[in-house]
Amino acid sequence: MDKKIQTVTGEIKKDKIKGAMVHEHLAMNLSGVRGETTSILGNQETLPAISEELNTLKELGVNTIVELTNIGMGRNPGLLKELAEKNELYIVAGTGYYKEEYYPPEVVELSLEELAEKLTNEILSDMENTGIKAGVYGEIGSSYNVITPSEQKVFRAVARSHKVTGAPISTHCELGTMGLEQRKIFDEEDISPEKISFGHQDLNENIHEQLELLRWGAFIQFDTVGKVRYRTDEARIQNLLELLDKGFENNILLSCDITRKTYLKKFGGHGYVYLYDSFLEKLQKQGVTCDIIKKMTVENPSRFLAF
Repeated sequence: MDKKIQTVTGEIKKDKIKGAMVHEHLAMNLSGVRGETTSILGNQETLPAISEELNTLKELGVNTIVELTNIGMGRNPGLLKELAEKNELYIVAGTGYYKEEYYPPEVVELSLEELAEKLTNEILSDMENTGIKAGVYGEIGSSYNVITPSEQKVFRAVARSHKVTGAPISTHCELGTMGLEQRKIFDEEDISPEKISFGHQDLNENIHEQLELLRWGAFIQFDTVGKVRYRTDEARIQNLLELLDKGFENNILLSCDITRKTYLKKFGGHGYVYLYDSFLEKLQKQGVTCDIIKKMTVENPSRFLAF
């Protein structure tokens, strides 16, 4: 059976991807946990700005967005479908649970097997009786410098669901930490590394950890591009160049991880468009070839997402 990519508007072949962002949020609401109102996307205030940026992304050659807002993060599958249809984009929706402080009660209430079954249904049937299927597990998170027992339960539930569906797994490594510990769980659950992508590795300044994940055969994400209060893009680029020099261009994915209203261009931020209208140009000026950029933005996402 040919591998396909599962979007909110149906399955597509791998060769349909022309430019991808592998870790984004278009419809989310984290305001309850964070106690502020900037972490809301897809509402009446932000939707026009998001739609405007999506149009610009299309002009820049992007046609695929992986939207990793999952259960407990204020997701909205119906809105994702509307955005995909209105903007003629492929949007891949996430399922699973983020990290412990954002978990809904069901993570504690359900058994590991029941959680796995729920996630399997979201991939194979639909999310929340919407008729819309998720196409990736993500973002599946651990906390800063620790994986709590509840988070371990979620990681194992995702792993066991993955064995049924084959869908890709995208993780959240808080400030780049705990990637190796996440890998240990996947190893114990006998999950193939080429279906796993470790998130926020551009915030991990330990290149030896990055290399260990890459040598294992997994993908890593440089997915907070433009968030310079965490790390300068100059530092990201130097880190990325080292990994490319070591031959890992087939295992790196790129994105911006827009999570707040203030990251949108209309509200003074760098926006979803920053990766394609600024960062890639900086890479080219450092000698990164068009072929390698195509791998990171088209070929690698296609290979990772298909199942």
